[in-house]
Amino acid sequence: MLKRILKMKKILVAGSTGKQGSATAYELLKNGFEVFALTRNPMSPEAEQLKEAGAQLVKGDLEDLEVLRDILSKVDGLYLVLPPVWISSLETDEAEAALGIQTLKLAKEQGVQFVLYSSVMASDKQDSFRPKFKFTIEKYLLESQLQGAVIRPASFMENLILPSFGLGGGKFVNPLPEETAISWVATKDIGTFARIIFQNHTAFNGKTIDFGGELFTPKQVLKLLEDKLNQKIEFIQVPVEMLYQQSETFAKLVEMIAKEGYDPIDYELISSWMPKLTSFDEWLDAEGVDKIKELQTAAN
Repeated sequence: MLKRILKMKKILVAGSTGKQGSATAYELLKNGFEVFALTRNPMSPEAEQLKEAGAQLVKGDLEDLEVLRDILSKVDGLYLVLPPVWISSLETDEAEAALGIQTLKLAKEQGVQFVLYSSVMASDKQDSFRPKFKFTIEKYLLESQLQGAVIRPASFMENLILPSFGLGGGKFVNPLPEETAISWVATKDIGTFARIIFQNHTAFNGKTIDFGGELFTPKQVLKLLEDKLNQKIEFIQVPVEMLYQQSETFAKLVEMIAKEGYDPIDYELISSWMPKLTSFDEWLDAEGVDKIKELQTAAN
């Protein structure tokens, strides 16, 4: 198959209308790649915008094996991000692991040259209480005959816009350990780094990269938000007992972060390929403050 030894050009982006999927799709399009955007709803505003930017829309999802088999036979690379699960459990974890491995098997069968899998930070540390989850997919990819790499993004800055954080109502609902600093990243930076990986896929083959920027405790995030919005925000710490009522796996994740923290990010590696990441200040100035104010206006 001659196309498999040529320069990587055609990329299938799963989750193309989500935060990191769309960021990756737009970044690839701006840099000369042909992008095939997998989407359940080609008529959605997000899909229409991708089409206008030059992406070729592919109607379907990762469970649609006929569609997936056909498009994977036509591309050089796959950006794989699995659908988000907001209330996790052992059952949803197992289903995600099975879907990821099924997709990788199909990619290998169809001769895909390189797979970039977007996992989650500390997936390996979660293995003790999430025996079949994202780390299962990582291991399958890196131990298979596929060429590929794993990126483990930090917490998205954009997640602050989710209703669960409560900023629309003047609250900051924090489920994470109050005293633990974690890394944050803008999803557009994930897209940029994904593009860099595809452009340099031989250099990244077999690598697992924790990807994130500045470290902030929840109270530091609160202070930054109050300064940027010029208003007081009520801080609400969610007790871990309440988290257990909602999702045992998420509660155990929070306990793991509090006890062990995350492994240090290799900033030297990241900066050698991508000298500048978006700071929290920059993200808030560029879009975060406006989006939070839109939430507040809609709530009033």
